[in-house]
Amino acid sequence: AQVLHQFNYCPCQYLEQNWIVPKQPWLLNLDGWRDNPNFNLWCLEEWALAPVPETAFNKPHHSLALLPPDALSTLMLTIGGALHSFAMRQVVLKKPKQCLNNVFGLDVARFLIQQGPMLLSQWPKGWQKALPEMMKEDEVERHMLKQGYAWMKFILASSSHDILLRWQFKLDQS
Repeated sequence: AQVLHQFNYCPCQYLEQNWIVPKQPWLLNLDGWRDNPNFNLWCLEEWALAPVPETAFNKPHHSLALLPPDALSTLMLTIGGALHSFAMRQVVLKKPKQCLNNVFGLDVARFLIQQGPMLLSQWPKGWQKALPEMMKEDEVERHMLKQGYAWMKFILASSSHDILLRWQFKLDQS
């Protein structure tokens, strides 16, 4: 109940800062802005957010929007990796493999390489992607996040505006 209340009425609690900068950059300089009821009200009005009823979360994919921002980013990264699992399995050189281990962490990278191709028995055509040309950690991470974000946006495409926007609030929009 507390998570749903925060999700509906306290968007500042989970709002990624770069959503605020174009509209109210001074807000970030104030202590406690995330907990301020007036700023939360401003967010609700600025983006015309209506409360999401609890019944909306009967669809399991809607519940992903309730994840905390860090967990959501980790999920986006892992989904991006799953979409590259066939290509990751082909990596044999030490430097690119180390890059993948650093981006995902050793356990997740190992899981994606070993189990990723088997997550679906028949991967739809075009779902498996090639790895970026340059295997620099920041570029690989950005690419994987972008792919995971695009996949989740597709999954949530039929969701209400209020769920979709609140989900996006938790992620860096750049």
